[in-house]
Amino acid sequence: MPKSKAVSTLLSPSRLPVLGLVLTGLLAACNSDKPPITEPEPEPSGTILKFNFQPAGSTTPEGYTAETGARYDDGRGYGWVTQDSLNSASHVPLDVSVNARDRKLNTVDPRLNTFIHMQYNANSSEPAVRTAAAWEYKIDNGTYTVTVSTGDASPSLDSKHGLNIEGQEAIVPYVPAANNKFRTVTQRVTVSDGRLTIDAIGGTNTKINYVIIAPGNRPSVRETDPENGETNVAPTGAVTADLNLPSQAIDSGTLTQAVSLTGPDGNKIPAIVNTSGGGDVVVLKPNAPLEPFTKYTFEISPALKDGAGNNFLPYSTSFVTGAAVGDPGLAAFEQVKQANVPSKAYTSVEIGPDGKLYASTLTGEILRFDIQNDGTLTNVKVIDSLIKAEGGPRTIIGLKFDPSSTASNLVLWITNNVVYTGQAAPEWTGKITQLSGANLEKVQDYVVGLPRSVRDHMTNSISFNPKEKGTLYVLQGSDTSTGAPDTQWGLREEKLLTGSLLRVDLNKIQAGSPVNVKTAEGGNYNPYAPDAPVTLYATGIRNAFDMVWHTNGHLYVPANGGAAGGNTPSVPSPLPATCANRPDGSYKGPVVNGKNGMKVQNDFLFKVEKNKYYGHPNPTRCEWVLNGGNPTAAKDPAEVIDYPVGTQPDPNWGGVAYDFGEHASPNGVIEEYTMPGNSLLKNRLMVVRYSKGKDIIILKPGVDGNIVASETLENVPGLTNFNPSPLDLTEDRSNGNLYVAQLDETTGAGTILLVRPK
Repeated sequence: MPKSKAVSTLLSPSRLPVLGLVLTGLLAACNSDKPPITEPEPEPSGTILKFNFQPAGSTTPEGYTAETGARYDDGRGYGWVTQDSLNSASHVPLDVSVNARDRKLNTVDPRLNTFIHMQYNANSSEPAVRTAAAWEYKIDNGTYTVTVSTGDASPSLDSKHGLNIEGQEAIVPYVPAANNKFRTVTQRVTVSDGRLTIDAIGGTNTKINYVIIAPGNRPSVRETDPENGETNVAPTGAVTADLNLPSQAIDSGTLTQAVSLTGPDGNKIPAIVNTSGGGDVVVLKPNAPLEPFTKYTFEISPALKDGAGNNFLPYSTSFVTGAAVGDPGLAAFEQVKQANVPSKAYTSVEIGPDGKLYASTLTGEILRFDIQNDGTLTNVKVIDSLIKAEGGPRTIIGLKFDPSSTASNLVLWITNNVVYTGQAAPEWTGKITQLSGANLEKVQDYVVGLPRSVRDHMTNSISFNPKEKGTLYVLQGSDTSTGAPDTQWGLREEKLLTGSLLRVDLNKIQAGSPVNVKTAEGGNYNPYAPDAPVTLYATGIRNAFDMVWHTNGHLYVPANGGAAGGNTPSVPSPLPATCANRPDGSYKGPVVNGKNGMKVQNDFLFKVEKNKYYGHPNPTRCEWVLNGGNPTAAKDPAEVIDYPVGTQPDPNWGGVAYDFGEHASPNGVIEEYTMPGNSLLKNRLMVVRYSKGKDIIILKPGVDGNIVASETLENVPGLTNFNPSPLDLTEDRSNGNLYVAQLDETTGAGTILLVRPK
């Protein structure tokens, strides 16, 4: 059958960069050491105001106006007022110039050397103004993008720095640490009274370094990791920047020229730069470990644009690395490039019962390879039976052979979805399909009408529980970032089956008669019905690419957390009748108010149990609390600091087995299970980190099934610095060879890498 014109267009190289956006991990990798575009980017119109808080005699950083603590003066247009007067009609001017300090260190950003106490330490005997103060700037009403920084470069750690802009919490109160003394946050705020106001209510002995006021219609960096001025940063780490996006997601084609990391000599550090599936974060991963005890500067220039062509506000931050990371010494691998692997947009890899390697793609092709004795791949065969059956390309993520499948009777299960082409993908277009026959030529749908987000959250990987015959488990992505509709995810609401792990009883589905699980907008499927073939096994799993049933009996699921800027839902009153469908029979609290513009959420490994909730809200299931809530003033597991202290997690919350931190994008996962001999890694989890690490991390489950943090292995030789980024992996159990699917997100193409144990 000849390909249709539409199919040919979607499979052409010119379309691959768009197809690359569907990944659950991060996308748009670019080599930051490529020559930049020489034509300078024009600075968009709009005045940017910069104030540095400092003593009168100190050197003012270039481009900044010295703010030395003078009382507010309407003629001058800015200055200080008493904090207590903010709630009155007339704000009382206050001179706090005696509270200005300059640490005069040559090892930090000049802006961080100086500050003004907004509240003075009550235990100090030094001359000072001890009346709590706020800073104001006279400005036209409207929306602005405001950057604020707090901290003190000295050894003093007696503060709890916190800032609010126009009454909105910008810097959540924090106690500084010896290696992390500062916080810098950029936030969009609306001024309605003719004055921009910054206060430190909620903080103690807060010290403000500088403020930048810019037009509110431009995209910007919200905050970074590492923080500005942070020290003892791991030389093998990455730099991440969460974003404010008032219009559209990042234009990934502008990343290379706009994002850079430079060393003390000003030379650009070779690195890969990514954004997320939602285009709402920047991640820079150096190609090699950084030098220890060295200062580096991360910059984003106005050459970075969003999809509407708006230039980003310029941004700069610096950090200092710590000691070099040593070899863990337990294992080592070698990466072997494969000359016989064609360039494709690979998603998942699996070894079949015939001993061959199978690899799925974003466009619906499955490639089959012979495996030679040395592990190399040869004799590729392209299987396009799904494309022929559908009359066009479909994105395949899930790829798993039926336990009953044999070399002479191949039975492969896949999940497949509408291809993302840059426009909002249609809802209800996910499928679970069986392929069978010697060349997987027979195509039968078993489940249709699965939900799908506008971008890269879709029906993901599948797995069989070894203890259950004829039962398939399927990961279904969410429709939102953090539970409530938001602009980056097309204002699409969560559906009854989104953000969950589904259980599919194949014994209840007749071949040739697929079950339609559309639950709304004309569909009436009920997963709670007694004989429902597709049910909710666990919920609150935002967007998980893969899972593994471990030989210890536990199911492990690495999941991607939301980038900054998502929204959360409010608990309604009265509660909907559907709350009776909860596993615990009803919703017993807590009552939470919805939040907009949430801070970035960490990525987690879940030890998934039946009927548990894992933190991604879904109002259709009476699930409202994000992650672990914020139950105490101490550091809580998976806490959400946007919630007020005292916010308990959902009563059905299942907790986390391991915290990957921000922007790791953990995707493919296996249990290392080499059959012969005793591998030192046997029965450990191997998890691909697509973004911040671009590596494979090794985790050891403890007796309770949770991960033993002290035995986590990173920087294993041969499992680091994957380029392109790694997405999935599988193991040849006869010898321990790994096969890693990689994607070059700039072109949408990819490869498969052989990773052999040494």
